[in-house]
Amino acid sequence: MDKSEKIIRANLTEEINLVESALSESYKNLQLVTDSNLVDYYSYKIKADEAKHKYLLDKIRRLAN
Repeated sequence: MDKSEKIIRANLTEEINLVESALSESYKNLQLVTDSNLVDYYSYKIKADEAKHKYLLDKIRRLAN
């Protein structure tokens, strides 16, 4: 693994950590809201962040191969 791959991997890892934090926050907020619009908002946000998380994990796995 050369230096540029290490930098890319570090950036991906940082982004994965950010997405995981956002997911955790969204799950907490979803449990607290009662307004149906906010329930919808957090549901869609969670779904989008889960898709992003999966994409980033796939991308980092491809780097490892």
